[in-house]
Amino acid sequence: MSYSLAMFNKNLIKLIRAIDLLAASGGTTVEELCDELELSRRSVFRMIKTMREELNFPIEDDRSEFGGKTRYWLMDRFVTRLSNVTLPRLSLSLQEATLLYFLLGRDEVFRDSEIAADLASLRDKLGVLLPKNIVSPTADARLDSLFAASPGAMKSYAGKEHLLDTVFDALEQRLECVLSYRSPSRQEAKSYTIQPLKLVEHRGGLYLFIRIPKHDSIRIIALDRIDYIELSDRGFSYPEGFDAEALLDSAFDLTFDDPITAVIRFSAKDALYVKERRYGGEASFEEHPDGSLNMTITTSGRDDLLRWILSFGAGAEILAPSELRERARGELTRACSQYEANQ
Repeated sequence: MSYSLAMFNKNLIKLIRAIDLLAASGGTTVEELCDELELSRRSVFRMIKTMREELNFPIEDDRSEFGGKTRYWLMDRFVTRLSNVTLPRLSLSLQEATLLYFLLGRDEVFRDSEIAADLASLRDKLGVLLPKNIVSPTADARLDSLFAASPGAMKSYAGKEHLLDTVFDALEQRLECVLSYRSPSRQEAKSYTIQPLKLVEHRGGLYLFIRIPKHDSIRIIALDRIDYIELSDRGFSYPEGFDAEALLDSAFDLTFDDPITAVIRFSAKDALYVKERRYGGEASFEEHPDGSLNMTITTSGRDDLLRWILSFGAGAEILAPSELRERARGELTRACSQYEANQ
C-alpha cells in the first residue's frame, strides 16, 4: 500500500501551521509560509492549491492593499480557534474522527522510534476535538477490545528518524539524494544518486520507489537498509507514465521483473485458503469435484511466487511452466538432501 502514517503526520503538522498563519489577522504571504514551514515556493503554492481544490478551504488572496505582495488568508468563519492551535472546520463525522484517533495509536511500524512520540502527540491534539467519552481510558479499552494488531515481522526504525526526515523532504520537494545502500545481495554498501518517487508500506516495512538517473531505471529499496542519505539541491521531473500503484498491483510481492504465467494445483485442504485471498497480477481458479483447484496466475516476481508455492509443501504442485516446475523440483531435492545428510 502507498499510504504512510509518518508522511501523513509530517504533512498534517505543516498543514496546521499553515492554517495558523492563514487565519492570522491580515493573513500571510508565500515568503512567510516558506520560512515557517521550511518549504520551497513551489511546495507552498502546491499546498495552497491542494487546500483550495482538494480540501475546499475558502482561502482568499489580495495583492493591491498590501504593498504589492500577495497575501492569503482563510475566511474567519470557517475556522475553529482552540487555546493553542487554529483548525479548519473539517466536518468529520463522529465515526470518522474516532477511527482516525484510534488508528494514530496503532501504527506499529514506528514502535520504539521518535516518530512514535510525534504520533502520540498528534493523537492527543485530535482528542481535543472529540467528546470526552471517546478519548477516555475506558473508551480506549473498548476500542482495544475490537481491534488487535499483529506484529508479524515488523521492521524497526528506531534510530532511523533522520533518514526518514530526509526521505520525506526529498519526496515533498522532488529533490535528488545521494545515499549509501546495503543490498541483501551485496556485503558492502554502495553509494549512488537517486530520485525518490513514492513511499510504500508493505508487511510491516517501509520501501521507496526510486529512479536511478545514471541508468534511467526504476527500482524499489528498503528504507532500513539505507546507511546514509543526503539531500541535494538538484530538482527532478517525475517520470512520465510512472504509476506505483499499477506496479504494486502487477507484482506478487515487491519484485518487478518480466511477467510469468503459472498454473498450480492445490489440494482440497489448501484450496479455500488460496481462493479467498487477493494476489498481485491476474488470477483465475478452476475447481475440481474432489475440492482441489487449479490456480492460473500471471504476475511478476517469479522468485517470490516460487517461495510462496513451496510454502504449501505437498499441498501444491506446479503444472506449468516447465521451467518453474523444474526449479521447484531442484529446491525440494536439495532440501530433502539436507535433511537426509543430518540424520
